[in-house]
Amino acid sequence: MPPSFRREVCVASLTQGAGRPTVGAMNPVRLSAPILVGMLVAGCASQAALPSGERGIAVTGTGRVALRPDTAVVTVGVEARLAQLASATAEVDRSMRDVLQRVKALGVGDADIRTVRYAIEPVAEPRHPGEVGSRIVGYRVSNLVRVRARDVEAVGRIVDAAVAGGANVVGDIAFALADPARAEAEARALAVKDAMARAGQIASAGGVRLGRLLSLTESPSVQPLARMSIARAPGPVEPGELEVTVTVQARYAVEP
Repeated sequence: MPPSFRREVCVASLTQGAGRPTVGAMNPVRLSAPILVGMLVAGCASQAALPSGERGIAVTGTGRVALRPDTAVVTVGVEARLAQLASATAEVDRSMRDVLQRVKALGVGDADIRTVRYAIEPVAEPRHPGEVGSRIVGYRVSNLVRVRARDVEAVGRIVDAAVAGGANVVGDIAFALADPARAEAEARALAVKDAMARAGQIASAGGVRLGRLLSLTESPSVQPLARMSIARAPGPVEPGELEVTVTVQARYAVEP
């Protein structure tokens, strides 16, 4: 309803029945003229305060920033399967100590090495038809650590050293950004700028002027992560670039 029409309705309510207003059919209540005028004026003011074109123009803006990763993460470890549990755990312990010693010799600190799996699993022989239960014939013991390389160029040497020390489990290499906050801030500013440009184009195409910003929200962002599958030792590694992406939803008012 246009504001002018609201004002006409309010004025009509004020003039009709002025001096004898009543509320309710069974128990009439008389209101003085000053109180009635104040109530009507307050009602008109609240209706006229509704912003013009409140629904506005809703757009999505995207900002992207590409950076070279500065961190690499790889999982290495030792797994052994032997008939005796004590023998299996001893074998894994001996080999894992050698693996860690060689990895740390490359300058990897204790804070960048974290155990992600230590498991002991009994190995049973296949059950024959009609048999009840199964017989344990051995044990599988595994110990895996996640190693973070703060120099992506060193991750190949880290894997080589781990394998030379006895590692027989090597996972994929993952590249990431140690501190993505600066890249996210830059991508966020680009996303807001992109949203404003899109809204301006829509307003221009619709023959209206872009008004004030009504709302602005950001979609949850995920830290970029690139993975590369490797065999036992990767040799040269090319990390490439990671793309930091931020998306925002904006809503603008329009003016005729």
